[in-house]
Amino acid sequence: MHAVIIAGGSGTRFWPKSRANLPKQLLNIIGQKTMIQDTLGRISSLIPAKNTWVITNEQHAFETCYQLKAMGFPPSQLLTEPVARNTSAAIGYSAKILSQNNPDAIMAVFPADHVITTIEPFLELLKKAEITANQNHLVTLGIKPKSPETGYGYIKQGKPIEENSFKVDRFIEKPDKIAAEKYLKEGGYHWNSGIFVWKVSTLLNEISTHLPNLHKQLEELAHNTAQIKGKYPYKKLNESGKKAFYSLESISIDHGVMEKSSAVAVLPADIEWNDVGTWTSLAQISKNDSHGNVINGNVVSIENSDSIIDAGNRLVATLGLKNIIVVDTPDALLVCPKERAQDIKKIVEKIKSEKRPEIGTSISETRPWGNYTILDKETNYLVKRIEVLPGESLSLQSHNHRSEHWTIVSGVAEVQIGKILKTLKANQFIEIPKGAKHRLSNIGQSTLVIIEVQLGDKIDENDITRYEDKYGRDE
Repeated sequence: MHAVIIAGGSGTRFWPKSRANLPKQLLNIIGQKTMIQDTLGRISSLIPAKNTWVITNEQHAFETCYQLKAMGFPPSQLLTEPVARNTSAAIGYSAKILSQNNPDAIMAVFPADHVITTIEPFLELLKKAEITANQNHLVTLGIKPKSPETGYGYIKQGKPIEENSFKVDRFIEKPDKIAAEKYLKEGGYHWNSGIFVWKVSTLLNEISTHLPNLHKQLEELAHNTAQIKGKYPYKKLNESGKKAFYSLESISIDHGVMEKSSAVAVLPADIEWNDVGTWTSLAQISKNDSHGNVINGNVVSIENSDSIIDAGNRLVATLGLKNIIVVDTPDALLVCPKERAQDIKKIVEKIKSEKRPEIGTSISETRPWGNYTILDKETNYLVKRIEVLPGESLSLQSHNHRSEHWTIVSGVAEVQIGKILKTLKANQFIEIPKGAKHRLSNIGQSTLVIIEVQLGDKIDENDITRYEDKYGRDE
């Protein structure tokens, strides 16, 4: 069995923690690991990393590779999309790539941002799904409903195929409360999990029947896919491939194939599952205090009840809140009633329409070599805290509009300016003149921390000319 992890979501309903540059699946929303690390980890005993593929937005490629490298995931099995075109495109593209080596491979598809706590029963279901998939069925896991949820689509099971697998009678869009209560009472209805198992050949045949234009375009995408050079050699579309991808119809695999196909089977899944779609999901899967609150970070809570309070390093003090969500980040604060959690995407849409930077970036950014945090910024200067991981280095680069001053806080740095190399340790500093070719490397065993002060007439992250880059980023 092969796995494909779909990691292209934007997680807008988890703003302000989830951003365009660092979406929900790359965050540790629950526990110590990120959601995509948890996804890979829970299937690893059944599907090894060497048989696992991940598809994500090109913007998130390096961070995804970095997060998964310690788990044995090969970067060459990361596929990237230049733009989101929904799950039919992502799944179809992945299936086409898999078919090049094994057209009849069993392909299990997993969203990267779900929480499943009953691991062994889940893996047993996947084994059963594999058997059904080998009979040329498109198999989906239907979660046994525990309440009349209106935030999920439903699947109505039809005639039995074999033990614990059924034909799908119909798919149902998110129902109202009355309909959801009816489904729960009648039985035979399941939440649509978005987890699928099928033969690659079966899926591609169904795409050919129901999405013929996409099927034709998949060959072009596969033909225009190549592995990049550098430390994380993931797969990327060339310019012709990107152009083709932009032209794809944006449609979900549910609407495009599953709802139209007669080959769909559902396996009822009585497991602990949550798609963590909104902040209110945390109350269902997190440890609550005695008043029903979910509290994370530096918080002082007095007489609050049934609320979610998520803070960072800055103290957040709350008094007398009931059914309220408070999420504090260094550059944005969210406050809203819990019942409006689904509408947080409206805030994101408004921020996007106003072209505010908080839509996609925060004061902290991850890079293949580490991360940086902006400490202060004005028109003609910027102060950053930069962390470089052991053995990593920034690109050889220059700036046209700014000079830089680096002070070493901890660790050991190797600094290249032109052809000169210098080794610097804590409490030492160096000046980087405007226009000078330079590079910063961590040659120590611990994380290198520096304070960078940029000075110039134009302070812009795009003011970079790259000459060499170990990560294969475009020069």
